[in-house]
Amino acid sequence: MVTEQTLLLQESCIHPVPSWRFWNVAAPGHRFYLLVLICFIPFGGHFVKNEMSSLEQLMLDDTAFPISNTVYGAFNSAVSIPNMIIPFFGGRILDCKGHLTILYFLLLMCAGQALFAYAMELRCLWLAMAGRIIFGLGEGSVVAGGRAIVSYWFDRSELTFAMGTMVGITNISKILAKATVAPIAIYFGSYIYGLWYGLIVCVLSTFVALLVGFSARRLKQLKRTIKYQIRAGIDIKALVDPSLKWLSNYCYVRRYKKQAVCHANFTFSSLRELSPMFWLVVLLHVLFINVFHLFQNISSSYFHQVHGYSIVNAGYVSSLGHLFVIFAPIIGLVVDCIGGRMHLILLSSCLSILAYALLVFTNVSPIISMLLISLCLSVTPTILMATIPLSISKHRFGTAFGIVEVVDAVGAFIGNLVIGYLRDTTGSYTTDMILLFTLACLTLLLSIILAIVDQRNGGHLAMATLQDKGSDDEIEADCNSSSNEGPTAARIYV
Repeated sequence: MVTEQTLLLQESCIHPVPSWRFWNVAAPGHRFYLLVLICFIPFGGHFVKNEMSSLEQLMLDDTAFPISNTVYGAFNSAVSIPNMIIPFFGGRILDCKGHLTILYFLLLMCAGQALFAYAMELRCLWLAMAGRIIFGLGEGSVVAGGRAIVSYWFDRSELTFAMGTMVGITNISKILAKATVAPIAIYFGSYIYGLWYGLIVCVLSTFVALLVGFSARRLKQLKRTIKYQIRAGIDIKALVDPSLKWLSNYCYVRRYKKQAVCHANFTFSSLRELSPMFWLVVLLHVLFINVFHLFQNISSSYFHQVHGYSIVNAGYVSSLGHLFVIFAPIIGLVVDCIGGRMHLILLSSCLSILAYALLVFTNVSPIISMLLISLCLSVTPTILMATIPLSISKHRFGTAFGIVEVVDAVGAFIGNLVIGYLRDTTGSYTTDMILLFTLACLTLLLSIILAIVDQRNGGHLAMATLQDKGSDDEIEADCNSSSNEGPTAARIYV
């Protein structure tokens, strides 16, 4: 069978194709095309988790099958139950078997959302809870897998930009969920249609994962063919045009060997291999994320009940919390070029305190607070997710991001239950908002601790990384060494 790669190698050299043919492996922007596709893999999972905020008031007001705030909180916490364990093993599977295993978790995610929508239509609470748990079985590993794949695809010199792209696309899904689900549910007369809408988005994410797998397979075939040519004595520069540096690096550098990645049966005691800096970053991430995600889960209902917005307009205002996050790739690119990670994290923590202070202690329009929250979400998650690969060994990426999802899930499980319980017992959102304001203050304290620890360890997290990219000579030296791992500057996980 004649493949695209075979046709390419029939020429003396693989030459760049026009940029508009970005889906072709010889296009200069092909890796950025893959980056966008990879970032869309967790799109459905984030969409479904955030559509619940827009549907909350409709669920509470449903006279045929009303639920309490505690039950609503339990629905959100149910997703976190499997995420307390599963993403750790999902990350390990990703490290050992490659990223195509993410398809299994996507299918679990789709099955869980379908069961939840069907159960709510039947008005069966226990079955709905089971659907949310099944959804969580897949969703956490999908998110961890997407982050790990991006970390393998880009080297440290562009990692903040790549993570910013993922954060930006993630928040596009959140904006769409908050802005479009409630109108669809109201138009069709039931929030059940909003749940089925979420299932459709999950199916589309699965389709995108298939496209990523197809593109990765083409790259593997091309690499295998070029490897045979190199063994025959042909120089890599005679096979791949020098302007396609990323493709040359990928095809020439040795791929990770599975036995190197899966060595020694990684156990919980092996967690000691992860640096203290890694654990500090994870703790800050879970605290920062839950400061905003716990509020985002109730924000539409909060704006409806406290500020008097209609259900649809409350969803629009809630979606403003993700407005500026679409600029996260630009922020990541700037950070890669000039550094300043810790300064931005500290600034973001201060803005989060200001945002909640305006909501709790003033009558200022909540739109101001949501825009401030949007600025915070465009900075800190991007930087922290890009910091994790800088603090651990590269063959632990899947495991590390799995740990992040597990810790986040524990925080979300406890937080959602507490938020719902306080709302039911006090009859207002005042206690909930004071709690979130307190957590925001703790985030600033932990950010200061991280900055101090980083400074004492050389300030590596604060510095720019663009100048760290290895030269061609360094790449070739790594290729000819006895290491089983290729250089960071040319890795892709396929």
